[in-house]
Amino acid sequence: MKTLLFGTSMVFAVVVCLICSTSLRASQETGSKTADGLHSLLTDLLAVAKGDDEGKVWSKIAEMEIPDYENWFTRTYGQEKGQARAGAYGESLKLSEQQFEMLCVELAKQEGEITINKLDAANRRFDLAMKDDVLANPTDEFKADWKKTDTSAGPARQAIGYFCFVDGKFRLKSFPHEVQILSTTKPGPVVPGKLINRVQPLYPESARKLRLRGMVSVNVVIHKDGTVTVQNVGAGHPLLAPAAVAAVQQWKYEPTTVSGEPVEVQAKVYVTFEFTQQQNEQKQ
Repeated sequence: MKTLLFGTSMVFAVVVCLICSTSLRASQETGSKTADGLHSLLTDLLAVAKGDDEGKVWSKIAEMEIPDYENWFTRTYGQEKGQARAGAYGESLKLSEQQFEMLCVELAKQEGEITINKLDAANRRFDLAMKDDVLANPTDEFKADWKKTDTSAGPARQAIGYFCFVDGKFRLKSFPHEVQILSTTKPGPVVPGKLINRVQPLYPESARKLRLRGMVSVNVVIHKDGTVTVQNVGAGHPLLAPAAVAAVQQWKYEPTTVSGEPVEVQAKVYVTFEFTQQQNEQKQ
């Protein structure tokens, strides 16, 4: 009888352990899907970027791609809109990842704080003006932002990106191109200004000899009259950066407006240097 009771106790203990283990795993999995999980992921990513190893940074960013994104967008947004969004995601994927990598390199040089906000259902509709225009299969979505806490040059705040949790990992759903309004008279509809005069950079001779190419990100203030003031270079090769700044300073925009009134805004722009064989032949 004692042996039977002992055996029963052992079985009960094993069951309890299994339940506790399952609950712990479920708790850990749930925790990884929360804002804290995304915060930890981005903190680790910036730590890698601070190590100045482009290969490791790019590898981590590649892991943040949405797997089988055509099917995921179709399941989430419905057939018609899902296909359209999947097409846009696929077309911009590599460029978005490259710009996201440059942002990580920029932020890794600063001291600052990451904030995560979970978007509510209203902000995940197709059309914010239509109450019934909801997702076919709602999914949690988060927006990450950066607040600089040191005195280095550049924007005090920057958007990092929009993320969703797919197949056990956080994925970069979209890389934002946001402007921050620095002056306004009254709230109202915002109409972003369009670039109306883009001056191409002069390829630096030193960069040409080394066959350097790539992008330079530049933080700027666009004034009410559409002229541009450069705040600082966010990221990019130091041999390309001066030429990028010289070009951007000559750009001209239609002003951004709020309720029809021109306002001053802060933005990030990108200048691409693409070395071609024709350029090499012209210099020889």
